[in-house]
Amino acid sequence: MRRINRFYRAVENVLAGGFLIGGLAVLFWGVVMRYVMDNPQAWIDEISRYLVIWGTLIGAVVALRDERHIQVEILYSVLPEKLKPVMDLVANALGLVFSSLFLVYGIQMVENRLQTQQLSIDVGIPLWLVYLIIPISGLMMSVRFLERIVGAIRKMAGKAPQREKDSNHGKEVV
Repeated sequence: MRRINRFYRAVENVLAGGFLIGGLAVLFWGVVMRYVMDNPQAWIDEISRYLVIWGTLIGAVVALRDERHIQVEILYSVLPEKLKPVMDLVANALGLVFSSLFLVYGIQMVENRLQTQQLSIDVGIPLWLVYLIIPISGLMMSVRFLERIVGAIRKMAGKAPQREKDSNHGKEVV
């Protein structure tokens, strides 16, 4: 199980970083083409936008995994220790509902774009391909919320999972 988790973490990291770096590289190339070569390319803005959006949505999954999203802890800090796992469970269940809706409606958007055969303006990429990130990131977030829900249930039952330190960030890894 740990190998699968490590592999999945690596895939998340590579995809998020790869899409963001790719988008920024294409954007940099666009700046060079526009201001140095005096030959602006319309497709560059479109492709870089799609790459950055894909990287950002997968990056949101990485932030969820590493607990790096902004959290309001004012209520959490005044709760008794016994109720904190319950609050974790409720918060993660709400996150699972959101990510599941993201997945379901994302699939509907992709299906709609497939049926209408819409293409992007400059490059002519099928828009179903562009919108595919919505159900993909919804599924990836759902996996991470399910993982957190299982952890909260184990904590409530007094069976906290064995953890190991992640060599990259010093964070604990299940």
